[in-house]
Amino acid sequence: MKRITLAAIAAIALVDSAAAQAQTADQTIWPLLDDSTAGFVSVAEADFRSLGQGFDLPDGGRVVTGLAEDAPGGAFDPRDLARVPAEELGYKADWVVERYRRYNLDWDITGLRLTSLDAGASDYPWVVIINGGAANFYEFYLDQKNRPGWAQYLAQKLNLLIVSIPGNFKYGGWERAVEDVNRQPAYLLDRDLSMDEYELRHTLYTNRLIMQGLKALIINHTEGDILIVGHSTSGELSMLAYEDPELAARLKGRYLGWGSGGAAREGAIREEREGTPPNADRLNERAELPLHVLERRTPDVYSRGYSGVLNPMYEPGMSMYQVAEHWLAAEARRRLNFKQQLQNWEHGPLLRLKARAEVVLEATLERTGNPWGVELEEVSKDLFATHYTSMVGFSKMVWMTARWDTNHWVPEDQMKAPELFVANEYRRKNPAAEIRLINWDLRMTHYGHQEMPRELAAATYSVVRWLSK
Repeated sequence: MKRITLAAIAAIALVDSAAAQAQTADQTIWPLLDDSTAGFVSVAEADFRSLGQGFDLPDGGRVVTGLAEDAPGGAFDPRDLARVPAEELGYKADWVVERYRRYNLDWDITGLRLTSLDAGASDYPWVVIINGGAANFYEFYLDQKNRPGWAQYLAQKLNLLIVSIPGNFKYGGWERAVEDVNRQPAYLLDRDLSMDEYELRHTLYTNRLIMQGLKALIINHTEGDILIVGHSTSGELSMLAYEDPELAARLKGRYLGWGSGGAAREGAIREEREGTPPNADRLNERAELPLHVLERRTPDVYSRGYSGVLNPMYEPGMSMYQVAEHWLAAEARRRLNFKQQLQNWEHGPLLRLKARAEVVLEATLERTGNPWGVELEEVSKDLFATHYTSMVGFSKMVWMTARWDTNHWVPEDQMKAPELFVANEYRRKNPAAEIRLINWDLRMTHYGHQEMPRELAAATYSVVRWLSK
């Protein structure tokens, strides 16, 4: 007679409990997503808060938190994760780096690959999560207090690749203050560059450049179907990926967005259909900033639509400005907190700036003597490629938003939400597709993956299952 140990019984009970919780999330979310008549659907706060049950980490997150707390500014070396037994994490962690060449320059792109121990993970696509501007993999893996983040919970059920785009990760983080001009992206992980070269790279930091590295990471370090979640500015990369035959074959017409928006040209389309967009002043401000100068994050910027009462740094009585101050201070080392202007330009309705980008790049090459051998025409043909991505050929699409993500949602007038306009434009162009927009109806912001990571992981897992069924 085969004996079943208490540990085995406990493990079986845990699996059964997790399966039951997944079913509960599906019972909440799937009927909403199955409704083809609604422009958008919402999950009430009480229902959303109930979704996190069953997504416990094997060690409660202690090992990873310990690594972060032992490192200056929380910037632990991700290569150390490979030495942690997978059974303690719930997944096997690997740090991968791809060096590639574009515009006659070398670039490094990095990924934290989390291969889930869950036997059912192979039934679903690999989820590729890409940071937005000014961030990197840390913000999806940990919150501001080094507690487990969205990705740690999600990796209990799905295989993940968390990508930091070129320049956005640096071993040991950044020691200089964010306002120090010498605090620059780590485009190459093994060396610093001259200021001339930094400024040149800023001016040619196109989405096509990033896409080449992203493809190398996906092809070399994942297998089977994929979903690409480009957060914020990196939503453009999700759209560009469908232009690549190899990646498109693995995406299979499915799309998942989290604070992602749509194709870059949709801002201009909305302006043509509805008039001046609500964020026109901010767009015009960005258009006036020098292309070779980084946009550095400030508490003022992060107090508008990014900071909320669910932020881990919030304490009763704090203003949103104070929350942003504490947040940026806590993440001052491991989070780069700046972004290239060209990312802003290619992400919004600023196609009119293409000629300016070419002129600035040409002037930079002339001023420096171009010792790198950069070809102006090679960069020129890539500029603003985000405005020409196809909006057809999709079969199932889901955008996830949050009520306080004011860059993507308008809580006081939901019918004016940017994401609703985006979803409707894709519905126009893909009439046979299942296109859904789901709003997490609580005071969660663009950084919900740090504010309510476990609940968002459970909700995301259910959405991925719906996309895959």
